[in-house]
Amino acid sequence: MFATGHGKTHRDAASVHATQPIPPTCGLYYFEVKIVSKGRDGYMGIGLSAHGVNLNRLPGWDKHSYGYHGDDGHTFCSSGTGQPYGPTFTTGDVIGCGVNLVDNTCFYTKNGHHLGTAFTDLPVRPNLYPTVGLQTPGEVVDANFGQEPFVFDIEDMMKELRSRTRLSIYDFPVPESQGEWQALLNRHVLSHTP
Repeated sequence: MFATGHGKTHRDAASVHATQPIPPTCGLYYFEVKIVSKGRDGYMGIGLSAHGVNLNRLPGWDKHSYGYHGDDGHTFCSSGTGQPYGPTFTTGDVIGCGVNLVDNTCFYTKNGHHLGTAFTDLPVRPNLYPTVGLQTPGEVVDANFGQEPFVFDIEDMMKELRSRTRLSIYDFPVPESQGEWQALLNRHVLSHTP
């Protein structure tokens, strides 16, 4: 995905999202965006949005959208008010966005360095789409969904998540009677029902 900004004010912001949502069963999802040019002001947002979110705004400004913005380094969660999070980003930087669907969190990276958890308690539903928003003239980005090697070493994080999942399976208490098994299965099925 390659995008260019053309606007002059916040009313001129526009976002694009991937054509497919993040698969709910993938466990860990990650993509990176290279800032080819910060343009005039660098008012860019990288993040996630649900289907139907207003794409005439930067990610994070509307309900069910989340974004990390380049001009101030703040994160925005369904609000026009940001929270201090990380460094600003500009031309030449590579910003990664990762979603951990096991614990429903989102993190960002900058030039291969993990910046920590940005959002917790992401909704299991609706499905989220990788989203990039631009606002001012000359902003140009290039998104990488794995077609090229990532700057951040996502493999180590995936190994740790697999190990943690495997341990939780091994440590799961096993019922001894048929009635306990049935109750456990019922609770499990109900926990995954919308």
